[in-house]
Amino acid sequence: MNNQVPILIVIGLLSLFHGCKTTYRTIPLGSVTFAEKQRVYNFGKRQLESCITRQFIQISSREATKNLSTLTLEEMQEMCDWLDYQNGKFIDMELVEIVDQRNTENCLVYRYKANFQRNEILNEIRIWVNADGKFSGFIIREWNNEFPGRPYKQKIKFKDRDKVNSENSKTSVRK
Repeated sequence: MNNQVPILIVIGLLSLFHGCKTTYRTIPLGSVTFAEKQRVYNFGKRQLESCITRQFIQISSREATKNLSTLTLEEMQEMCDWLDYQNGKFIDMELVEIVDQRNTENCLVYRYKANFQRNEILNEIRIWVNADGKFSGFIIREWNNEFPGRPYKQKIKFKDRDKVNSENSKTSVRK
């Protein structure tokens, strides 16, 4: 009996640690209208295709929050330069999941896998849409199967490429 107590404690602790694994809530892709998914896709694709054409269009305050709509054309240029340097030209993106953060941040996060000319690093594109239907964030970073929440509250300066590269190639536009 005494030998079983430590084993039961270990089993109990393992169960506790397994039960504490961080999870996030997703919503089925089919529960969002095709029109809404297309609107989000078009927004992200428009931003990334501007890297190819170099014809940057200011993000409108009608479609995005103030923080995102004040993104400067110079910041977009820096992001594009960095993406071109690391990944080559943008080709397309595929919606993988929609994370429901309406309980914590009152928004949905659309997660896309990005396809570039060079795919040595699998990239993800995250687009936040708030409850008002406005785009509130846009991030490009290395793909991670787990969704770690919102660790990118601060904007990464693209001028500091060494720092960005040392942080697992995280690229942020604004959030």
